[in-house]
Amino acid sequence: MSATRTKPTKNRGRGGVNVGLVVSLSVFTVVVLAIAFGMGSGGNDGIQPGASQDEETIAGLRATGEVSGMGVPVVEVPGAATGSVTAGGVTVDGASWAMGQVPLDIAVRPFWTLTNTGSDTVRLGEPRAEVRAGCCPGPFAMDATTLAPGESTQLSFELAMHEGMDGWHDMGVYVPIEGAGGNEVLALAVTGDFRN
Repeated sequence: MSATRTKPTKNRGRGGVNVGLVVSLSVFTVVVLAIAFGMGSGGNDGIQPGASQDEETIAGLRATGEVSGMGVPVVEVPGAATGSVTAGGVTVDGASWAMGQVPLDIAVRPFWTLTNTGSDTVRLGEPRAEVRAGCCPGPFAMDATTLAPGESTQLSFELAMHEGMDGWHDMGVYVPIEGAGGNEVLALAVTGDFRN
């Protein structure tokens, strides 16, 4: 059995122009123009220089890819949570968030992990925010309201400030705990300076 070799044919259009070459050059030109106009318009979708699409940042903070109920992008909480507090058999490591400077027109969601370190099941009441400086905490979200010994839940709420709401914010967060030993209140805190 012998292989038959065929002579390649050139894809020529009218007037002997190589159609494949024209199409390739056209595609190349469109790509170059798209890149040039995309970069020139400043429309980099919030991606900072040196950041990959997977590590999008906004004002130097890593974006989560979510949009808040107020229509602003959500970023990871800046700063650090420090200190430990225990009440009613529930312990929180990282009880106080010190967020530092937080840009306006973004949303952050400070969070706390509440762990039942006691020997009895506890029930968590409705969290309450006390605004000591600043304004406008969002609603609380909590994964579970009953914790058996060793179980944990996460508590968070959203902060999104815009012009007119800028400045220093200081909030206490209080969670009532009902257990076999009676009722106690877990005291948490969050601070941040909202400005651009």
